[in-house]
Amino acid sequence: MKVSLKKAAIFVIIFAITFLFIRMFQDESKKYPKNQIEYTVQKDILYTEPARLPQTFDLYKSINQRGPSPALIFVHGGSWKHGSKELNKRWKTVFEEIVKEGYSAISIDYTLYSTKDYSYNDPVRDVETAINFVYKNAKKLGIDRSQIGLAGASAGGHLALLTGLKADIQPKLNYIIAWYPISDLTTMNQSPSSRSTEIVERFMNSTAGQMADEYNRMSPIQYVKHAKIPIFIVHGTGDTLVPFSQSEEFARKNPKMVTLIALEHGNHGFTNLSIQASTNDTINYLKARLKEKK
Repeated sequence: MKVSLKKAAIFVIIFAITFLFIRMFQDESKKYPKNQIEYTVQKDILYTEPARLPQTFDLYKSINQRGPSPALIFVHGGSWKHGSKELNKRWKTVFEEIVKEGYSAISIDYTLYSTKDYSYNDPVRDVETAINFVYKNAKKLGIDRSQIGLAGASAGGHLALLTGLKADIQPKLNYIIAWYPISDLTTMNQSPSSRSTEIVERFMNSTAGQMADEYNRMSPIQYVKHAKIPIFIVHGTGDTLVPFSQSEEFARKNPKMVTLIALEHGNHGFTNLSIQASTNDTINYLKARLKEKK
């Protein structure tokens, strides 16, 4: 009887130790996922001249990178008033996926209209400066300057299109990606949301009637017919802030260079869609571009 009890006690102890070991292993696995993406983030790289309001970007790179890599420069949204280079869940997903494939990814800050002595030309100048800085310092940053792309979302999509389509900037870029971009300031007053007109008028510090020429000059749709690089647009058909029709009209102006992906029922920001559904097209587009260069 005593022997049986002793054996049972030993069995219980072995079982308990085994169970604890398995739990510890599971906990460690949660801390260090099998497919964890390993990358470094170099924060707050200054890209503006000392005499100007300081603006910086963050540079994401794979720890396994060897040699110069293709690069994507991202311009955040936020109605030209809010936001920062800190990535939301969707763009963090894009960054992690493309860095894993061999890209370097850059997220920039730029002048917002909440800044004192702001001009609507300031953010355009900042984006242009960031592109020129990356292009000029590509070797130091570990970037292949023959493979630089520009992307933006919402107001950032507007800035990416407007800046990327400049005659002196296009030769430095391979493509432009824009999510639900404002491409025509002059027709934003036709949006179902009254906020649309308010946002644009605050950005421009005027109404379309007061400054018709400037509204046209600041609208990317005025330049798309001269595009010499591919433009990839992703827009939700249920967007009430920036109507899907804006991207439809933009694509019609130059169907050879503009690809428009319609996400059914997607709202502004794609918040009613899963992260996978809202990022897949962009990630696949960027992966395909990488394969084309190999």
